[in-house]
Amino acid sequence: MKIKNNKLFWLLGLILVFSCETTELDLLVDPNLPTPDALDVDSNLNFIQFQLSEFFEDATESGAEAVRLEYMFDEYDVNFNNTNASNSGMWTTAYANILNEVQALIPIATNSGSVRHIGVARIIRAYTMMTLVDYFGDVPYSEALQGDSGVVFPNVDSGSDVYDAALAELDLALADFANIDGNTPGFNDLYYSEGGSNTMPNWTKLANTLKLKYYLNRRLIDPAGSTAGINALLTDGDIITASSEDFKWTSGTSINPQSRHPYFVEEYLAANTGEYIPNYLMWALTQEKGSDDPRLRYYIYRQVNAFPTDPATLDNEISCWNDPRPSTYAAIDGMQAVPLPFCSLFGRGDGYWGRDHANAEGIPPDNAKRTTFGVYPVGGRFDDNDADGIDDNDGLQGAGIWPIMMDSFVYFMRAEAALYLGTSDDAAAMLEQGIRSSMATVTGFLPNPGDFTNISDAAAIDTYVNDVMTAYMAAGSNDERMNIIGKEYWLAMYGNGVEGYNLYRRTGAPGNLQPTLLGTSTFPRSFLYPNVTVDRNINITQKPGLAVQVFWDNNPAGFIQ
Repeated sequence: MKIKNNKLFWLLGLILVFSCETTELDLLVDPNLPTPDALDVDSNLNFIQFQLSEFFEDATESGAEAVRLEYMFDEYDVNFNNTNASNSGMWTTAYANILNEVQALIPIATNSGSVRHIGVARIIRAYTMMTLVDYFGDVPYSEALQGDSGVVFPNVDSGSDVYDAALAELDLALADFANIDGNTPGFNDLYYSEGGSNTMPNWTKLANTLKLKYYLNRRLIDPAGSTAGINALLTDGDIITASSEDFKWTSGTSINPQSRHPYFVEEYLAANTGEYIPNYLMWALTQEKGSDDPRLRYYIYRQVNAFPTDPATLDNEISCWNDPRPSTYAAIDGMQAVPLPFCSLFGRGDGYWGRDHANAEGIPPDNAKRTTFGVYPVGGRFDDNDADGIDDNDGLQGAGIWPIMMDSFVYFMRAEAALYLGTSDDAAAMLEQGIRSSMATVTGFLPNPGDFTNISDAAAIDTYVNDVMTAYMAAGSNDERMNIIGKEYWLAMYGNGVEGYNLYRRTGAPGNLQPTLLGTSTFPRSFLYPNVTVDRNINITQKPGLAVQVFWDNNPAGFIQ
């Protein structure tokens, strides 16, 4: 579980934004907080924007752990029980701090003609609604936040209905933007602040891109509707297509108040790593294709450049080093020629020190040797072979990002749609553009890495892209092609577990993800409802387990692991 940033600065600065409802179920009214008509729309929207970053942090951790972008401790049914802190956090943030606050903002902003505020708040609400459905399935919506109407225990709505409500919110946001004129108040844009004084075109592109995501997630249950919807968006052309339109939360470098990337704070602030990088991720970046990914040294940083060799040290620090390889970690025909990694990347011998998926063995005293997060996306240190320990003055000092919806993501989404729905895009062209966009974004975090410029220069990137495209063109089926698209999308989305979790359930790609170490539990097709809501709402019944599928996932049971 990632630690949280110190919220004191935000809470002091934005204390007036809270409306009178204090939980997602409207059970309490705090007389010490202002009534909704006393809210300031600017401060309220600032708070909503910040809370989206908090919501995304929790959501991305759960999704990333499930799909091996982050290390997961123990089997699925243990890690993702109903007390999982990340899922509880995202649920509470969604209802109390986003949906509740958007509901309070809209009537006040309407009175002042603040349609920019309203449109942005609607987009954030739509993203939150869709993500709740993607993670939990049926969730309270139509009866939620209606405590003043006598509904204290809201029933859940079907995931499909909540998704449709989110689509309607996006259309309403676009209508709000169409009403902007010279008298419309501006707002403090915490996401597109680099875009100058007029950032509304980027918010418009985001709204349309989220509509594309809506249709893509629904493609399994409504291929005709998804095809028509995506083609209409492509014809209009007003979606994210450039890095300047990326939807991302940008962290700062301030220590007091703490504004640095949460993962940087966890890893670098104490100069003592608290997380492992998954062995599978490092293997995919180094050994799967037979050469290093140009993004490798940006993504992860090694504190050591060799492994111990004496058995006593290995027993103490990497206890699995002499264990037999699980049979499920063998090479997979048609997917990779070499076996999946096990225990650590000993084959390289150069210190890529990680941990296997769901390894629940005791944690050894290896904090100063573990590989950790690099310069992208957390603002850490570029791996220049120094093999030094880390501290909070390293790298970009935490000036990282949460990559919520990047242009590369959109190209990979369009590749999938073209492949399976026959949309107007060319799948191969979208795949190539997705890779190149990701490379440009990642290497742009540190444009001049000194002696290591050649690892990510144009020639190195061209070689990587050409190898991927050669394999894609040689693939014999759409499923094989999707596995290539999915692997490249998965590699590009480092820092975003939300889209990885959706991709994996929607397509089964990447198809060669490392199994859990014991292989004794079911992959979470959705997450359990957090106990923070089940214990307080008599109208929410806990699911029977993690095998319950969300409405748009009609793939077979056992489809993924």
